[in-house]
Order: sequence, then structure tokens, then C-alpha cells
Amino acid sequence: MQELALVTYMVRVDRPTARTSLFVSLVALLLAAGCSRDPEARKQAFYESGVKYAEEGDHRAAIIEFRNAVSIDPVFGAARARLAESYARIGDAANALAEFVRAADLLKDDFDVQLKTGALLLAAGRGDDALARADAAVKLRPQEISAHILRGNALARLSSFDEALSAIEEAVRLDPARGSTFTQKGLIEFASGRTSQAEEAFKKAVSLDPKGVDGHLALGNYYWAIGRAPETERAFATALEIQPDHAGANRAMAAFLVATGKTGQAEQYLRRIADSSGDPGSVFALTDYYLLAGRSKDAITRLAPLAEKETPVPGSRERLARAYSASGDREKAQNVVDDILATDKTNLEAQLLKGRLLFDGGKREEALVVIRDAATAHPTSAEAQYVLGGMYAARGDASAAEAAFREVLRLNPRVTAAQVELSRLQLSSGKSQEALTLAGEAVRNDPQNVAARLTLIRSQLASKDVAGAERELNVLRSRYPNASIVHTQAGALAMLKNDTAGARASFDRALALDSSSIEALAGLIMLDLRAGDSAAAKRRVDERVKSNASPEMLMLAARTYASTNDLTAAEGFLRRAIEADPTMLPAYGMLGQLYLSQQKLNEARREFEALAARQSKPVAALTMSGIILQTQGNLAEARKRYEQVLAIDGRAAIAANNLAWLQAEAGDNLDIALQIAQTAAAAAPQLPDVSDTVGWIYYKKKLPALAIPQFQRSIELQPAAAIYHYHLGLAYQLAGEDERGRESLRKALSLNPDARLAADIRRALGPS
Repeated sequence: MQELALVTYMVRVDRPTARTSLFVSLVALLLAAGCSRDPEARKQAFYESGVKYAEEGDHRAAIIEFRNAVSIDPVFGAARARLAESYARIGDAANALAEFVRAADLLKDDFDVQLKTGALLLAAGRGDDALARADAAVKLRPQEISAHILRGNALARLSSFDEALSAIEEAVRLDPARGSTFTQKGLIEFASGRTSQAEEAFKKAVSLDPKGVDGHLALGNYYWAIGRAPETERAFATALEIQPDHAGANRAMAAFLVATGKTGQAEQYLRRIADSSGDPGSVFALTDYYLLAGRSKDAITRLAPLAEKETPVPGSRERLARAYSASGDREKAQNVVDDILATDKTNLEAQLLKGRLLFDGGKREEALVVIRDAATAHPTSAEAQYVLGGMYAARGDASAAEAAFREVLRLNPRVTAAQVELSRLQLSSGKSQEALTLAGEAVRNDPQNVAARLTLIRSQLASKDVAGAERELNVLRSRYPNASIVHTQAGALAMLKNDTAGARASFDRALALDSSSIEALAGLIMLDLRAGDSAAAKRRVDERVKSNASPEMLMLAARTYASTNDLTAAEGFLRRAIEADPTMLPAYGMLGQLYLSQQKLNEARREFEALAARQSKPVAALTMSGIILQTQGNLAEARKRYEQVLAIDGRAAIAANNLAWLQAEAGDNLDIALQIAQTAAAAAPQLPDVSDTVGWIYYKKKLPALAIPQFQRSIELQPAAAIYHYHLGLAYQLAGEDERGRESLRKALSLNPDARLAADIRRALGPS
């Protein structure tokens, strides 16, 4: 939901002249000399000097004076409020918010301060705190509409939609002819899912104030959110007819045009506000567009004058570094980042840029360290957690990536990109339903988000939801007919429908639009393998590896050759992938599986151990190492691995099951073994081995009545497993039901057990 901005600040970036700075210093010295014995007079003099500078627009000088005032008297509320205003004017949002909160605490009866503080808290995502300030403002001036609007917005942020509507309806009652109040009502109705009531409110706002730009923008945003593009464009165009230089209207139109694939038409609107206002925020919007459009040189041209001033415009150097990076000039980008960090080591954006530059330069381990440090230093930054999650995902550390993306959503539940990434992680781990749920939420939160819709399509394909995938794909086809990724998904859908010709045509089209698409290439290779043409599949991947030996491409080559049973070549590609990127964790796992399939147990264990050393939560890798050690008869080391796994994840079912079995077989404390086995059963009730282990421990404890249902459960899940029938037979014998025991044992023998188990079954049967 979008909120109406209650407070808007223009940023002034003029630097005080040398003469002005000298004057500030002289004033400070004279004040210090004349008032040194009277703190009250000194603080008042600093305050009045600050007010003078602020009125002249010199907010940097004003900040110095106001800070001097509050250093003398920390509870000087008026100075705190003016200091907050000046911070806001120079674009220092963090200090502005902090000072407004202090001012609001001191000036409890100042309506304007409470209102501004609430608006800034709301913009910062602090709904509870914003609501408290709104309540204070309403108490001070019950008839003030803006206070009720703030309260409604804060409640809506907290998802208390009925209360939010009550607050807005109170504002409507106070002034039923005010269109902006109906705009707020529409926003809250829409957020609560009542779309028809939302449209009615937005239209009412426009009818009450047909010349009000905000009403038309809100109506346009509503139409955009529900996918009515023509109405969206008309509403934004109307807003621009009313006020052609309105910054919000121009930005809205530009964003809409970019989102609907009309990127070239967007520039005129962004240039208009950048050229007319000279406001850095408008320039930044234009340069962000240039970077999106791949025009990094144009971005550099606009940013360099702002970044290279003696006192750079806040935010300009960071954007300039991004522009240099986008242009391929990583050296200049790194130089700018180093300059920023030389004077401000904790600059979050510079830290993140440094990490990305290292990552793009192939120094992925160093990049991870930098980003991890940035996230630790800025624990409330959703952006830092998001970049960290991306780096973990790139190296294949799924559990760490998932934790980072979930932290993003804890900090800011509206970050659709994090929902998309979580959906992708669930999909890659085979959890298609969880992936589908997350992707669906992402699309509902941001219907215009292409990545969200693509992830939803992938999840629908994995769930075999052909109709749903077709429906979503048609939306993207109409909007982005020349997008390679859309044609790739069309190929995947055609494959699911067994339309081989259609799939091949779609993948070919995707590669024609983007020759670097690994996903489209993988689709063609899969079609070759399905057709039994392994030579064509190998040729296809070999050609691409010659021009692109990225770790991801080498992994695709390894999978291709492994599918054709050419394990030697597959091993070679995996080794090359690891050499190219030692953080490519899936390569270690695949190499271990490759060795395992060839019974090269020592080599396999070595790879799983290497993988475990690089993962943050190596549950699967350590479990595989334990299984190999157990297979080799090294039970003591196997137990250690399983114990390590359970220390990381107490609900790791396979490790818990295997550890419980080993403890029971070793004659350890059976009660402890049973607790561990029951943990496994709670985590994985559908695994027959788990219920068999629980039953076996009950059998060892001489409790056949409890063991028998467990073995029966294993047999229900896997009827052809001789071992489960054997165990059931032993339990029946222990319970004194000899005939039923012999029946189960004979069934076990009929299922062709291995020689060792067959000998055990015959001994249990005894003489016939």
C-alpha cells in the first residue's frame, strides 16, 4: 500500500562559501567570549543564529549552531526540532528522524512536531511508533484531519485495516468535501483487499478535487496494481496535464512506461524534472533510469559534477561508483568506493558496492566477508541482508541464503524480491508447494514484478499446474514479447505438455534474443537427451564452454556428461568449476555423488567434507559423510558426524535416525536412543526407515506391543523391504505370537533379501 506523504522536504546542496564559513567561526568565537558565564544566554544565541542560517537556506551552518545549542542544553526541545528540520533539508534522513523523535519526546504538546515525527516513523517502517505519535497528535487536535490520516496510515501499516478505516472515516466526517481523505480511504480499502470499495473511494477523491494531482496519481496507481494499463496511463497523463512539472507525476509516468516495456518513452519525463528543478533527487531518478537502460555513460555525465564537488552531494559518489561499474570500468568504481570508505568506514552503500565489485571480479570469498561484515555492522538494513542472501545463494549455501532472506522480510515484509528468492530456494530443494505459496504472495504484493511472475510460473511448472502456468505466461508474453526469459519459460511449458517442436522453437528463440542464457541452453540439451541424441547434447555444451567457461556453464557441462554416463568427463568439468570458483558448493556435492555412484567412497567422503567446511549449516554434507563412514564400518567417526549435524539442526531426520540406530546397536542407553529416534519420526513421519528404527529400539527394550505398530507402519510405506518384515517377525515372536512371527519371516525370505539377512531370517525361523 502506498501512503500519502505528509511531509516533503527539498534538499539544498549549496556549500557555504569560505566567507560564510569564516563568519560562522567568528560568530561562534564572539558568542563564546561574551556569554561564557551564562549557559542560558549562550544556548539561546546559538539557537537564534541557527534560525537565521536556516531562514537563509544555509542548513549546514544552521546544523552547527543548533548542535551547539543542544550540547549546552540536551533537553532544549525547540533546538532539537529545528536541528531535525535542517538535517531533513540536507537529505540526512537518519539524523533527521533521530532528532525529530527526541524533539517529540520533549515537546509533547507540539502538534506539528508530533505529526512530522509520525510521518517520518511511518516512512521508516516503524508502524507502532508512528501510531503512538498519531495518537498524540489526535489528542492534541481532534479536529485536525491530517492527524486522523496519519493514524489511519499507521494502522494500515500494522494491518489493522478495520481500525484504519475508522480513523480515515473520522477524517471524512470532519471534512467530507476533501478529496485527499478519500484517497487515503481508497489506499486502505485496497490494502485490505476490498478492491471495488477502493476504486469507488479513488474516483470520489478525483470528483471532489478534479484539479488535484495526488488524486489522479492515486487512481492511476490503483489501476496499475490491478493490471488495467490503459486506465493507468490516462490517469497519469491527466495529472501531467494539470501540472506538467509535478515531480511525482513525471516519475509515476516514467516508472509505468518502464514497467510496461516502453522504456524509451520514459526518459522525457525524468529529464523534465531533472532539468527544471536541479534537485539531486530528480537527477538521481534520471541516472537510475540511465543505468536501467544500459546507458551508464549518460549516468556518469550527470553524476560526476555532483560527486566531484569539494563537498559532494550526499549519495552522488555511491551512484557514480555504480555507474562506473556498470560501464565496465571497475577500477574507477573501486577508486570511488575507496575514497568514500577512507572517510566513512561504515558507509553501508559503499561497503555493499565493494562487496559486489569483489564478487564480479571473481573474488567471491573476499566479497562474502565484506558483505557479512556490512550486515553485522548494520543489523537493521534489509538491503545488506538481501545482498548477503544473494551471495550465499550464488555459492549454493541454501540454508544460509534462506536465513538471510527471511531476515529481510522480518525487517521489511514488503520486499517482494526476498519473497521471490525464497521461492526459488524452495523450488531448487524440491519443495514446489512452498515455492508456489511464496511466489503467489510475491505476485499479490507486487503484480508488476516480472521476477515474481517468472518464479510463480516456474513453481506452477514444477507442480504440473499447466493451466496456471499458461495463464501467467500469457500475461508476460503480451507485455514482453521479446524477452528471452519469457520464451525460455514457454519452452519449459511446452516440454511439460510433450510439445517437443514447440519447446525447441521457444528455446531457440530465447537464445536468439540472449545467447548467454544458460537456462534456455539447458532446455535444448534436455530435449537432445530425451531424443536419445547424446552426441548433439555434448556438442551443444562443448561449443558454449569454448566461449563461456563460467562456473555455471561448467556445472551444466558436468550434468550433461553425467547424464550420458561419461563420468570421467563430468568429473573434469566439476574440477574446472571448483577451480574457477572455490565457493561453488553444488560442484562439491555433485562430485561427491559422482564418486559415490562409482563406489569411490574415500574420494566421495573427501568431497562432502570439503563441502561441509565451506557451508554455514552443512547438514546434508555432514550427513553424507556420516553415511559413507557408516558404510565403511567406521562407526565411531560416523556417530561424530551425525552428532555434528544434530548440533546444527536438532530436527535433521536422517542424521537423528542413523545416530539412534547406531546407539541402539552399540547397546548404549536405549532411552536416549529412543528420544533421538522419536525426534527423527516427528521430523520425517513418511520415512519407513525412521519408524523401523523406533520399532527396533522398542524391540531391544523388550516392548513388542510398542514395536509391532512401528514395523507395520514401515511395511505400509515400503511393502517390498525384506528387513521390515524380518523385524516384524522378531517382534511377534517376542510377543509370543509364534505363528504370526513365522508368517512375517517367511514373507521376508520371499522378498529376496541379501545373503546375510537371509541367513538371519532362517535362524529366526528355526528348523522347519
